Amino acid sequence: MGYYLRPIMIVRIRCINPFRRIASDMLEEFIDVVTRDHFDDISRLNAALRLSGEGALVPHVPPHTFVGDIYNIKENDCILIIGINPLLWLDPRFEKANIELPTDCLKNFRISGDLNDLKDWFDFQNQYFLRDERNDRHFKKIAKLVGPRYFPQTYKQGDYQKTLFRHVVEVDVVQYFSRKAQINSKKLADLYQHDPALIANRNLIKAIIEKIKPKWIQVNGKTGWEAIQQILVDGDMELINNFDDKGSEIMVGSTNISGSNIPVLMHKFIGGMSGANSLIQREQVLDSWDKWLGRY
Repeated sequence: MGYYLRPIMIVRIRCINPFRRIASDMLEEFIDVVTRDHFDDISRLNAALRLSGEGALVPHVPPHTFVGDIYNIKENDCILIIGINPLLWLDPRFEKANIELPTDCLKNFRISGDLNDLKDWFDFQNQYFLRDERNDRHFKKIAKLVGPRYFPQTYKQGDYQKTLFRHVVEVDVVQYFSRKAQINSKKLADLYQHDPALIANRNLIKAIIEKIKPKWIQVNGKTGWEAIQQILVDGDMELINNFDDKGSEIMVGSTNISGSNIPVLMHKFIGGMSGANSLIQREQVLDSWDKWLGRY
């Protein structure tokens, strides 16, 4: 047994199945994120980032930790996608899967300390890319970006769900939901130096990298560039704009968190106003990435 102290509670944890497989890899970091006082954290972050209206982080949705088949995904045959922050849907399916389910799991876990009370939540996250509640519009773009070129055997005939499920794990640089992403990148990077909620999220991201050992890390959205460079990347990064197009420029570097060097790709948000929106721009992003990988 182990004990995790919180200002408002003591949680007793019994490490039994089905979570024995993750206990030594990322369990402590996961618990540190999900058992925080989210109302306090979100109030502080909204004030520090000056977020309001549809850009404000919402306190009634438990934090996003990861989605993807972390149990079975193969080392060096997957990509870790790092987004900005999770999208708040106004939809009954979203409420059931992202509010009611994790809230009930956390409530029961806080009472019992039994990891089995988190099982349904973990199963949802693990099977996310096969579930009807997935953010299909967003993740379909990711699959179409990386699937044909890097995972053609899985993506054949446009099977984007299988591509995501077998080859992608996703996290966000900010773990709390909002209707719109309106986060200032400089302020976010500054907060990552001292804010306890963001530090907990950083530790979870690092633990996931160590567990899945991705082929590379791919940061989707310029909002996260500065923060991720600060918390993950070793040394300087290189800005590449081979096609004289701001939409398809990328930043590249590497990290050795998992014990070996992992390339890091940062590109503009796919589908954003100033991002790589056309098929040509998206191919340019990958062409620049492949060219840099060739000399990495």
